[in-house]
Amino acid sequence: MAESSLRLLLLHPEDSPWGGAWSREHWDLVVDLGFASPHTYEDWSRRLGTRALSIYQYAGQMEGYRWVNQVLEHGRGRLLDRMGLDWWELLAVCSYQELHALYLLNNFLRAEIPSGRVELAATRPHVFSRILGAVLNRPVRCFQVESGAVRRVSRMLRSARKLRPAQITEIAFDKWDPAYRMRRHFKKRNRANLTDPVVLLPSAYSNVTRSELAYAGQLRHRRFLLAATRPSALPAQLPNNVTATSLAAYARPSSATEAETAELRKAWELFLRTTLPEVKEFQHATKAGLWDYFPEHLENGLRLREAWKYLLDTEPVAGVLCGDDLNYYTRLPLILAQRSGRNAVYCSHGALDGGFLFKLPLADSYLVKGEMESDYLLRARAIEPEKIWVGAPGRNAFGDGGEPRGEALVFFSQPYEVEGGRTDEIYREILPGLCSSAVRSGRKVIVKLHPFESKQAREALVTSILPKSVRGLVDVVGGMPPEEVMARAWCGITVDSSVAVECALRKIPFFLCGWLDFGSMGYLQQFARFGVGRVLNTPEEIEQIPRMVADYRPDPAALGRLWHGADPARLDEILFGTRQVRLDPCA
Repeated sequence: MAESSLRLLLLHPEDSPWGGAWSREHWDLVVDLGFASPHTYEDWSRRLGTRALSIYQYAGQMEGYRWVNQVLEHGRGRLLDRMGLDWWELLAVCSYQELHALYLLNNFLRAEIPSGRVELAATRPHVFSRILGAVLNRPVRCFQVESGAVRRVSRMLRSARKLRPAQITEIAFDKWDPAYRMRRHFKKRNRANLTDPVVLLPSAYSNVTRSELAYAGQLRHRRFLLAATRPSALPAQLPNNVTATSLAAYARPSSATEAETAELRKAWELFLRTTLPEVKEFQHATKAGLWDYFPEHLENGLRLREAWKYLLDTEPVAGVLCGDDLNYYTRLPLILAQRSGRNAVYCSHGALDGGFLFKLPLADSYLVKGEMESDYLLRARAIEPEKIWVGAPGRNAFGDGGEPRGEALVFFSQPYEVEGGRTDEIYREILPGLCSSAVRSGRKVIVKLHPFESKQAREALVTSILPKSVRGLVDVVGGMPPEEVMARAWCGITVDSSVAVECALRKIPFFLCGWLDFGSMGYLQQFARFGVGRVLNTPEEIEQIPRMVADYRPDPAALGRLWHGADPARLDEILFGTRQVRLDPCA
């Protein structure tokens, strides 16, 4: 008798195991394409009477993204434009999450289905399902199937209900006018037209702007040019030594660029037929449609390249300080500066940058804020130590003065669903225990939202989780500067957000939800290694927070390893000096 196939259900992150027609069939294994805690899958397994697990349990730590780098290496240096820019490097990293999914699925197959005998079904289409079908060369039956147009419209309507009008307008322009063909006509008058030497600060997001402006604030006698790729990257107020402009003001039509775009698209088609089939992982990715975005983004990227080049040619730019070199919108000026002999400097807008596990380091110099960040950077990527300079934007004065801590237990939330997280399950494991701790200590709970989160949606979620008796203790805040929230913090808690470091520097007791760590970039382990926060291993440990806060004693030596202020003279040299400057090795 032929061996029977394993019946496997792939559960979309927006679906539940018992929320559709799939719940009326028997499955040998239910695989969540999102992530929640191990406790969630234990509960699911009991209720379903069959095994349930998350695909993310096969992620490991940093090795998955190192594998992504190995895959990307096969295509590097083979899709160059007339300026020598490698568009494979610039664009292929946009698929790092999907390529990491391929790593997860390969590990899953080796562990669970070594024979490959499996019947695949999915609650609805998902990129992970397409990849698994491509790897196994088998069809995936979907219970919910919508046309591409219907799916896009329904997704847009769901998103629109969570966004402010300004956000909807910005997203629409990002979608329909990515290279500023329309917006350039309205922005020409916004060109800076500067005369004194400046360092360019490219930004697409407010948190990147905040980091770059912090460095600009250390050199008040120097001029900086903040070039935003979208309006939300512009702050409400600018320092006196910073001028703001829009990249759209420098966009121009170019027949030469159109001709080059046609040539590179042909080169891409050849690359697709010859180079990609040489590597098994590329074959699977191509079959799953992972590279379908490439031609459109290639054309868009070349137009952006010309806009940045025109800005560099017409403004007195001595160097570029980039706070986000994973987004090709802001990575382009860093590369153009490096190739044109200007200072090309990178500073991560977060505490750590796991992107170096799979992206090439293309800057001349790297500003890190302390020993913790330099240690992580050197372990993530083989960068010459002499290119790394420990220099945070100013000395750490956050914890000076012995100010009393605030009154609230602050949960620093994140847009978990962006990477497949089940936000409702995560909130259910954190908020009740946090409220219980707040009641026993006579305090409140603040849920601080990430800029990508919707206040309306999160307030509805909090209402659905908590009983009426404690809802009044919880304040959901969005749009408030992090500094104001931290001023109100008695303690903080998160999964692996960089805000853990900012709280530690302010001597605020901080807790990391270790049982929810699915980031796979080693952030939480690095935070724990350098004393940033205390790792909680179960939801039940949240109940012990009042006692742990009472026992908390800040360690000055540990804080010194997180933050070491830049010497202004050396910072001036790295940003405005010659490319030949030798920097102090990293600590």
